[in-house]
Amino acid sequence: MKLIIAIPSRYGSKRFEGKPLALIKNKPLIELVYLRAKKVKDKLKNSLENVDIVIATDDERIKEKCLSFDAKVIMTDSNLPSGTDRIYHATKDMEYDYIVNLQGDEPLIFEGDLIRLIEETIKHKYPCATLVYKAKENVENTDVVKVVIDKEKRALYFSRSKIPFGRDSEPEFYLKHIGVYIYKREILEKFVSLGESYLEKIEKLEQLRLLENGIPIYCIFAEKDTISVDRKEDIPLIEKYL
Repeated sequence: MKLIIAIPSRYGSKRFEGKPLALIKNKPLIELVYLRAKKVKDKLKNSLENVDIVIATDDERIKEKCLSFDAKVIMTDSNLPSGTDRIYHATKDMEYDYIVNLQGDEPLIFEGDLIRLIEETIKHKYPCATLVYKAKENVENTDVVKVVIDKEKRALYFSRSKIPFGRDSEPEFYLKHIGVYIYKREILEKFVSLGESYLEKIEKLEQLRLLENGIPIYCIFAEKDTISVDRKEDIPLIEKYL
């Protein structure tokens, strides 16, 4: 069983240009995410014989920084529409069974949750899976994606809006989506071949591409919440937890 942990890292973010190189506690964001992935790799040595980490970027500045901390880096086209497209093009000539798409803006992701996501997916042979967390705060924020699931823990829908809508009273909690995915190889290939979907365009959420095409996404409950870096203003908050 071969697993790749792929980290897409793009320089030209509309909300925060140059985000991967932003310093957090004197380390660039991309290095903090890579170090989380490395901890996961180290802890999976006994259960998986082959785990690789790849950073997929479109920018030479990011590449040079990643090489400085001995990461494997693959250059990709800057015009690719999503992080998932980026990791596909970076790894399409590599051998693997499953691939993790670990967003390059998740420096607080809990290694235990990543390991649980990987192990549960492989155990149950899920085509695709992701992490969710029971949240009560900050759910109005459109940067925080919400999800509703069925009894088999398959995602029904993801939205930037608050779902489900409480007509008479608010739900006890919302399921916050933590943006990390694991795919079987053929599902990642399918994702890219489908092209951008209708709901994906509206919500700007690439995971809706799979749901619109009948491909299930299984949701694994995370033990710990995380905070992604979406804007410069998020950095002081992140630093409090590091």
